[in-house]
Amino acid sequence: MQLSLELEYWIVDDTGALAPAAPVLERIDDLHAESADAMLEVVTDPCDTVPELREEVTARLREAIDVARAEGRHLVPLGTPLNAESISTSDGPRTAIQRQILGEPFDNATRCAGTHLHVDQIDGAETDQLNLLTALDPAFALVASSPYHRGHNVAACARPHVYRRTCYGDYPQLGRLWPYVETLEEWDERIDTTFDRFRQEALARGVDPATFDEHFAPENSIWAPIRLRETYDTVEWRAPDVALPGQVLQLAEDVRDILALAADRRVEIGDRAGVTASTVSIPSFERLQHYVRMAINNGIDAPPLERYLQTMGFDPTDYRPISAEFDTASVSPARARWLRLRYADRLEREVEALAGTQSRAREPAIQPI
Repeated sequence: MQLSLELEYWIVDDTGALAPAAPVLERIDDLHAESADAMLEVVTDPCDTVPELREEVTARLREAIDVARAEGRHLVPLGTPLNAESISTSDGPRTAIQRQILGEPFDNATRCAGTHLHVDQIDGAETDQLNLLTALDPAFALVASSPYHRGHNVAACARPHVYRRTCYGDYPQLGRLWPYVETLEEWDERIDTTFDRFRQEALARGVDPATFDEHFAPENSIWAPIRLRETYDTVEWRAPDVALPGQVLQLAEDVRDILALAADRRVEIGDRAGVTASTVSIPSFERLQHYVRMAINNGIDAPPLERYLQTMGFDPTDYRPISAEFDTASVSPARARWLRLRYADRLEREVEALAGTQSRAREPAIQPI
């Protein structure tokens, strides 16, 4: 099963203030711009193995970091900017339409930096993959990297709190976790129904139909944590924060390995979660929502969530969420700037360590004479 990553990073200057990513974007073709001017996205190609993905993430991050330094910039691996009074945005037609429909709440989306994981669809098991990945959703707590939104400690996992609870106003289904499905036809019907409502609202607010249709399609107009991407033949998980690469790669490997079980085991909804030789049992959606709320509000410090993740195949002791390193009720703008630089430095040091490990791994063994 191939897997790939999309990693969003804040860009700051040498003082820790948010700064336009444009100087870095202009020098590296493979980077993607985001609606927030102070953010860029690093995207990998599909990789067959986790070591291959680790090598690609390391190479792409190393290039981005080097170019950023030359431009007086740094990449920051935090799920929110911690505290920023305003965030400059570049609204193309697509973003402008979203803002027109969703109103002021949509501004909160520009304060979220995440990780998107793509895993190959398994032919004939797509529904099981969707349901299993839905059941794994609370694992975003394993890599939570910020508890702060606009300077206030709002939740152990601030980004999913902001994204799912505050961004979509009268259209919460656009950004919340969707229930399990029984068939792909049911999934497609949900997508079409949600998209049609979104389009109707856009036209009712004066958006030109041709302009809307140029920039939106059913597959790319739903921002729920889990999506079936027919364009790429992948299942996409959009829930985790951006974080330090070692933790993100560990999560990608764990999720890939658990999703691979859908190839030869039946995924069933039961009273208890667990894995046997023939089945993967996942909790009811109502019970799952309880774990999701626990993940957002308390993170992996919540013992019931920790036990659930262990049952599903994760080892929480493998993870050290950055979010757990913050324990104050608020953070000032000056403190936020200092913290951004601190974690930018940690990112740079970790990428160099990963590069050194890979270099040593490629060195040929010395042959005896």
